[in-house]
Amino acid sequence: SPNASVFYAGILMKNGETNKAMDYFKRAVDQETDTYKKAGYLYKIAQILSKKGRKSEARSYCYQALKFQPTMGRAYLSIASMYASSANSCGDDIVSKRMVYVAALNMAYKAKSVDPSISGLANKYIASYSENVPTTKDLFIAGVKSGTPFKIGCWINETVRVP
Repeated sequence: SPNASVFYAGILMKNGETNKAMDYFKRAVDQETDTYKKAGYLYKIAQILSKKGRKSEARSYCYQALKFQPTMGRAYLSIASMYASSANSCGDDIVSKRMVYVAALNMAYKAKSVDPSISGLANKYIASYSENVPTTKDLFIAGVKSGTPFKIGCWINETVRVP
């Protein structure tokens, strides 16, 4: 049963057997018929992958969870957090690094809009990321115009609008 698979996955996690645990979480997802629980299992897998530094895969599982539970704001906050933690490694200059925070900010706003129950937490993310977006001076020096699309590379591979 899905519950047994999740229970056993939890035991494996405690014993440090993450890869085996992942197999059991995936098995639980396949067995589960309740979409709410299925989304929860997918989100759990995303959290595990994120902790292991496998951010692209983790984001994919967050999006899968959102297919089953579109109002799961925590999945968007998880993506936002992964984006923000990649700011220094996903850019060559100040503008490209800070534009990663714009992508993170977008995810935090999305979380707040789909899940009002986490608006307090989302507001903390929003406040933090807002402090790190490129300044008007940064954009001027780099010759980047406000309102234009900006492509973020590395694993994020997303286009955002310049603030």
